[in-house]
Amino acid sequence: MNIVNKPEVSRPLAWFYVATTALLAALALFFVYLYLQAPVLGGLVGLVVIVVVEMIIISIAVSLYTTSYTLTQSELILRASIFIGGTKRISLDTIESAERTLIPFGIRLFGASGYGGYYYFPNIGRAFVVITNFKDGVLIKAKQGIYLITPRNPDEFIKSIKKGKLEKV
Repeated sequence: MNIVNKPEVSRPLAWFYVATTALLAALALFFVYLYLQAPVLGGLVGLVVIVVVEMIIISIAVSLYTTSYTLTQSELILRASIFIGGTKRISLDTIESAERTLIPFGIRLFGASGYGGYYYFPNIGRAFVVITNFKDGVLIKAKQGIYLITPRNPDEFIKSIKKGKLEKV
């Protein structure tokens, strides 16, 4: 059994990254203009910083569409961008619960805003989050931590996790 779930990507989230990319591109052009008018080190450093940030933003935007949650016979694999914490592997034996939830408001500890990383939620605690939309949350509690993901069909995904755990027994 290998079930690969490609989550739905929220349009507002995708547009946020597209708009940020466009804004940074305009800012980069402004720094090029400034550097051409008066070649100083500050303009060149600003341009390099903007280009690096732009590459990170584009990488995160692309990774929204490559995010996946793979359920094998022995583990759940969360594939996400390296910028939010990378791929996580959760043994099915260690999963204590999987339940549907609303996406709660949390405090980001590390990661890319709106997409994921480590968050602190007042009622849940510290969790690793990989979300591509704001409506299909699944909260997974395992021995090694708490995870919040957004599979395309959350109820079916939860059933598959529970079925996978039963088959291992």
